[in-house]
Amino acid sequence: MPEISVIQAFRESKMAIRPLLRRFGVIKTTIVVTVMAVVLSVAVTASVNFALNGSFSGTAFLLSVITPVLIAPLFEYRSLFLLYQLDKTEQQLRILSITDDLTGAYNRRHFFELANNEITRIERYGGICSIAILDFDNFKMVNDTYGHIAGDQALQQVSKACMENIRENDVFARYGGDEFVFLFPQTDETRARECLDRVMSKISEITIRADVEIHPKVSIGLYMFSPKVNTLDNILQNADLALYKAKQTGGNRVV
Repeated sequence: MPEISVIQAFRESKMAIRPLLRRFGVIKTTIVVTVMAVVLSVAVTASVNFALNGSFSGTAFLLSVITPVLIAPLFEYRSLFLLYQLDKTEQQLRILSITDDLTGAYNRRHFFELANNEITRIERYGGICSIAILDFDNFKMVNDTYGHIAGDQALQQVSKACMENIRENDVFARYGGDEFVFLFPQTDETRARECLDRVMSKISEITIRADVEIHPKVSIGLYMFSPKVNTLDNILQNADLALYKAKQTGGNRVV
């Protein structure tokens, strides 16, 4: 229906403006829109004048410039401001929907979304990836002995160390409780282990001050994707087995 087409066209035009708003802000975007309105006004006025009169007078030119300059900012600034606020709110909601409140890491649901996309890409185009599961050593003891505030601080600081020491395209997420998970796209086991060694080194520097100084320790199980283990669940099971071996051999290590 025509009404639907008009509404859809309006929405699409506003969506096209959003990148400008994100980059330049409301005022600069209003100026850009006003300039575009002036150009369009001059073009339309010139076309009509040439069609009717065979010429384009100076008065018509001035009117075609002044009118949008006076009108466009009044209407567009408020519209763009509201759109800017809406866009910011949507981005904030998007971030909240994919991150863990306590640690700032991705949440479990978003990890599975990204990991399944990576597995699908590998199956279609080939390639490799590695997945690792991190689990705190004796985390329950920390919570029971020093309280949940100390436990939360440990989760936050370890998460921060992990996120700051992985590459831009790597994924780090809270898997549940005191377990976290890494996804290393296009990365073999050797390179993934190098990254995890950096993470372990940074974690070893963490100190939580409660009644006494607490130095969190973690174990990590690492597994590389292979065609024989071609589902995410199976890869995670193998990473979990590696984590179990790390725990059984004393913890505070990558296996």
